[in-house]
Amino acid sequence: MQIQAKRRENTRIMGCIPVKRSCWHCDGLVGLVVLLSSCGTIPPGPGAQGSLPGAVLAVGGGGTPAAAVRRGLQEAPRPEGGPRVAVVPFASAREDRGLGSVEMWRKAGAPSVALVPEDEGARALLESADLIWLGGGSQSRLMESLERLDLVELIRDRHRAGALVGGTSAGAAVLGGIMISGDPEPDAYTGGAMAPLRSLQLIPGVIVDQHFRERKREGRLISALLDQPTGWVGVGISEATAAVFEGGTFEVLGDGVVLLLDTSSAQVDRGASGALQRASGVTLSVHPPGDRRELPGASGP
Repeated sequence: MQIQAKRRENTRIMGCIPVKRSCWHCDGLVGLVVLLSSCGTIPPGPGAQGSLPGAVLAVGGGGTPAAAVRRGLQEAPRPEGGPRVAVVPFASAREDRGLGSVEMWRKAGAPSVALVPEDEGARALLESADLIWLGGGSQSRLMESLERLDLVELIRDRHRAGALVGGTSAGAAVLGGIMISGDPEPDAYTGGAMAPLRSLQLIPGVIVDQHFRERKREGRLISALLDQPTGWVGVGISEATAAVFEGGTFEVLGDGVVLLLDTSSAQVDRGASGALQRASGVTLSVHPPGDRRELPGASGP
């Protein structure tokens, strides 16, 4: 797993973020952009030339811990003036979707925060973002919207160019090598019960599950994991808890625990779809806040 640990500083100049050729001109709001810096023309985002992949920040829902927000701003590229945050609220159908995340990043000190519209205006915002934040709701709805607007590869490109990509709840579930939806909840420990769905694939060979401790999701994560090739890893994140993936490691922040399920030494009998699963040698480790752990050499997208 190649997620580089070192960051490269970027020296872009801050300015307004255009949406449909408009921006917030310091005296009013135009479109869906919340801009908190001085106005000007935005140069291109972190260059692909020589840039290292960004960190990935996955929050288990139930509120984003302050430590995770601070870490996100520290890990994101820092052009002159500070990182620009793009909040993607597509997982939710609420009228006020994303506004809480915008306020969260603003209060944390982000100099520029944009609420990304679910239309053709999204591309310009994401192309210049240093930190892309995916809100909660339905992970299936989120991925369907990103695919419909042709934004999946763009987000991957931004991550490869150094931007931090993170999310909470549904926004965390799309970060791994595959996505599981849990809609409906599967029969635990049954082969094929948890269909692997397309994801952003920012953490190869890893399945991220959220609300893990509170909703007792051990069965569904193990079921999904045993359907994948040996060597995949399951990461279950409690509410108000974050896992920061960087440089082949993850670090735990917040209030709860992160569970790591590792199949690299397991023997798995992959029977027929619908049959009960059989496995031995799957390892489990429990990590409270402050723990830092190397990820096994997971394989897969």
